[in-house]
Amino acid sequence: MTDVEGHWAYFCNFVELSEGLTFAEDGDQREARCSPELIVKDDWHFVFGGDTCDKGPGSLRCLETLVSAKKRHPDRVHLLLGNRDINKMRYTSEFTDEEVRQVSPETPGAYWVPEDKRVSPWSYFASLAAQAEGKDVELLTHEEVQRYCTKPNLMRYHLKYDMGSDGEFEFRRQELAHMSTRNVAEVSDEEVVNSYEASVAEGGVMREYLRLSEVACILGSTLFVHGQIIGNQFSDCGRDGVAWAVGCVPSDDGATSEWVSDLKEWVAQINTWARRNVAAWQAQPTWRRSPAASTFEDWCDRGGAGLIAYGTPATRVPSVVYCRWLEDNCMPKQYPQELVEHLQAHGICRVVVGHTPHGNCPTVIPHEGLTVIMGDTSYSCMKADLAYPGDNRGDAVCEIALEGEKCFVRGFTGYVDGLSCHRQVVHYAAPGGADGGGDPHIGIVQPESEEVPEDKRFFVKACLAALEGYDARYLLCKVDGFTNTYQEESPDEVIRVFGSHCILPSNQSRRLEIASFGEEFGAGFTGAEGDVVERIFRRLDRNHDGAVTAHELRTACSDSTVRMALQWTFPDTCLEEVFHELDTNKDGLVSLHEFETRFRGTVATAGSQANSRCTSRQSSMVPE
Repeated sequence: MTDVEGHWAYFCNFVELSEGLTFAEDGDQREARCSPELIVKDDWHFVFGGDTCDKGPGSLRCLETLVSAKKRHPDRVHLLLGNRDINKMRYTSEFTDEEVRQVSPETPGAYWVPEDKRVSPWSYFASLAAQAEGKDVELLTHEEVQRYCTKPNLMRYHLKYDMGSDGEFEFRRQELAHMSTRNVAEVSDEEVVNSYEASVAEGGVMREYLRLSEVACILGSTLFVHGQIIGNQFSDCGRDGVAWAVGCVPSDDGATSEWVSDLKEWVAQINTWARRNVAAWQAQPTWRRSPAASTFEDWCDRGGAGLIAYGTPATRVPSVVYCRWLEDNCMPKQYPQELVEHLQAHGICRVVVGHTPHGNCPTVIPHEGLTVIMGDTSYSCMKADLAYPGDNRGDAVCEIALEGEKCFVRGFTGYVDGLSCHRQVVHYAAPGGADGGGDPHIGIVQPESEEVPEDKRFFVKACLAALEGYDARYLLCKVDGFTNTYQEESPDEVIRVFGSHCILPSNQSRRLEIASFGEEFGAGFTGAEGDVVERIFRRLDRNHDGAVTAHELRTACSDSTVRMALQWTFPDTCLEEVFHELDTNKDGLVSLHEFETRFRGTVATAGSQANSRCTSRQSSMVPE
């Protein structure tokens, strides 16, 4: 299990599916008002891949259940640090009363947010004041802005602009209301803030998670990390952004690193380094000196700064936490042969990672003698809104289970009425392992050729189980940035098409879905991530002048991705009305800002209730 991100219904779905986990309490736990006891069955280990919280009204229950399980099964429960876990260390320095008092027009935004997307706290407070006072920002007085410099607003600012968690404040309010059997409106802003502060105080559940977690874990011949062990998106390290993260042990301040070639020794050292940083944070939880500029150096003057930096996109050293390894169009990418040989030399034949959402079930990337499995499915079904408004997962759930030398992937893709997502039963043995077994077709990618250009290539995403009335078949997938195209095919057709250098003919099972592959800090917002919305806008802006006309909107609707996005946000609305709603300043043009503002997903407000439509799932699988 990885990247639950506060989705309690998904957590329960996973436990219900899993052969190695169960709850001590009887009955459906999806509506539990307190955290149930998670039981790890005898002879099983449970690895949680990190990112416990932030994007759903279940973060507290996820955290409490995981921490409790770790304390009861310390040798068989393995908790990994995700970037969304590490950044909670910032609460103790950035959300204090002193920081609220010090906010001014000179207070800098976080250095890891790209400058063109960086928003300062004062600018955010000014926007709140302008909206509330009905004034232009330029006409506000200093005192009018300062009235909105409150701790709840400061927390909303950070969650939105440099934690990638817009909407989390209201999700926490919903969860507190649910757990205490109250209406959402009865939970005050101060109570929400107190909940966050308590979670990182002595004995707090987030603090305990950080104390008990690791950066990396090896079980048998499998290596687990949250992000990746090699990255090609690093902004402040590596050569052209490419670097091995495995083997790098950072200095305590996170500014430099040293290389450790022995893999088990690296795991031991980087976990020791992380524990040392958590201890330093506990000893010095506040700023020694608040940042005066948006630089790495200015944000380092607090305990645990090295680990905090390691979990950001601007890490100075290659990080296995904030790390991604994909082709430019987000298709699967194999490791370099040198890295494969390095892993094999240290007895590793499998790497399991999370962090980067990649479709509606795990993605397998086979190598000669090594298998990589990407397990983050947190964008299985964008705009599903199934368990709660803002749910982008739907009811998709898969387990990656290691049984001896074999690795099984089993579960379901998602189904949501009215959306393109539909449910399929996934069940297969992943290729690779010490015995070289498993389904040899899983993960293979169509070879690129003159007949099959890069943007037409599919890969084998999963094997769909044979059920009554259906033969076993493969789920194929083509990724193009923020869109996934899926199609089901028979084994014979997969062998024919992939071996004949021809484009995959479309059939009635083909469907296109909008997805996201891990938002940048400060660029994401609930419902549709910032990078996705911006790319859709670029498709609308046919002449690339930064504004969309009514004619461009009509023309762009020939694009199925654009049509889907518009249907999400403007159901049953004609194009003229769509343009009228997008053009908020009525100048006859739609800017990127207007487009982004209107396309933000439906985030539950303080008075809204989470929509619980989850039903029980059948967890039995059809054996191979």
